[in-house]
Amino acid sequence: MKSFAAVIIVLLFSIFPAYTQSLWTLEDCLEYAMENNIQLKRQQLQSEIARNNYNTSWIQVLPGVSAFANHDFNSGRALNYDTYQWENRAFEQGNLGIQGSLSIFGGFQNHNNIQQQRYLLSFQLQEIERARNDLSLNIAAAYFQILLDMDLRDIAAGQLDVSTLEVEAAKVNFNVGNISLGRLLEVESQNAANEYQLTLANNNLSNSYLSLIQILQLDPADEFGIARPEEFEISESAILGSVSDIYDGAEQYLPHVRAAEYFLKSREKHLSMVRGQQSPRLAMRGLFYSRYSELALDPVTGGRYDYSTQLKDNRYWQVGLSLVIPIFDGWNARNRIGNARISVLDATYQLEETRQNLYSEIHLMYNNAINAYNRFNSADRTVSYAMQTSEHAGQQFRLGLINFVDYQHAQASLFRARSSRAQAKYEYFLRSMILDFYLGEPLGLN
Repeated sequence: MKSFAAVIIVLLFSIFPAYTQSLWTLEDCLEYAMENNIQLKRQQLQSEIARNNYNTSWIQVLPGVSAFANHDFNSGRALNYDTYQWENRAFEQGNLGIQGSLSIFGGFQNHNNIQQQRYLLSFQLQEIERARNDLSLNIAAAYFQILLDMDLRDIAAGQLDVSTLEVEAAKVNFNVGNISLGRLLEVESQNAANEYQLTLANNNLSNSYLSLIQILQLDPADEFGIARPEEFEISESAILGSVSDIYDGAEQYLPHVRAAEYFLKSREKHLSMVRGQQSPRLAMRGLFYSRYSELALDPVTGGRYDYSTQLKDNRYWQVGLSLVIPIFDGWNARNRIGNARISVLDATYQLEETRQNLYSEIHLMYNNAINAYNRFNSADRTVSYAMQTSEHAGQQFRLGLINFVDYQHAQASLFRARSSRAQAKYEYFLRSMILDFYLGEPLGLN
């Protein structure tokens, strides 16, 4: 008989080989989301645009060089550039060359633009990390909600198992005449209420699974389950440090604070670049040029003048400097500077607001973790007392010493105590894990 049972177990595992392997750990969920989340991919595209803008700002420092060529077909009265006379006939002529320009000084606009684009690129890279963190925290919260709902489902199932046994015992006692029909109906009513609680718990668990599936952007039709970790251990020394210590570490680590800092620096460089528009601009330009014409005659022989010879003889080059001094532009530059100053001030307020929000968030998270720890200890003691009370009430109810209302109250108290302990436990671990994450620790249950 034992060998037959062993064969059945082996067959079951061979039929369903991927069931346990298909369970996702928290680390699996995080890894999958980092590689496949659409919002993250779009955020990465924004960083590529910022990188291209940064590369372009460097290219703008290089000289601008362009080549040109023209070939004209003239018919009618046209200017002959060799004789500088107007002629009424059909002929061809053209020119070609290369020209370039180099900005020598422009109020350091190019330099400030490079610095601005560099800070904007750093800002976008930090925004990617911020999106990763937000997504990771959402996944962790959804994952812990599933673990909590699993525990609540198990609690409800345990209550139903007890009440089912009580119904069976009550039916036996009713059949032998030990209890009345009213007492049997009361026990069956309690069993039906426990079935309803289990149905609610299963529905909540299903909704929690759906929330995590949607965050992971998986197909709800696919099979999905999470790996249930071993029982968590809560110790009195689990929460260390103070709010100030956590904030000091988080301010240096969290990307949304650094993103706000980089954005402020980019606004400051933009202000410097706009101010540079009021300074004189000095540039160098160069030109190499030649021309040819069908009407041109060889200056030596007076005969046909080859195009190649014309291009060689008509070579011309020019090098020059240009200086532009802004005098009055209708206060456009001054208005741009004013707007840039406002942008700097707004970015300063944004950075300060980010730091204040982070401190408030850490303070609230820390208080919630401490409160959850205290609630867990209280709920743990309450469960111990509620279990003894429930067992005693069950014995008293079966002997007919208490009524159904008192017995039901004892059962409900035990259910609430177990539920409160589970909620406090998972809230404590989630808050503590987030606080560790703010200090640079990776999210995970291992």
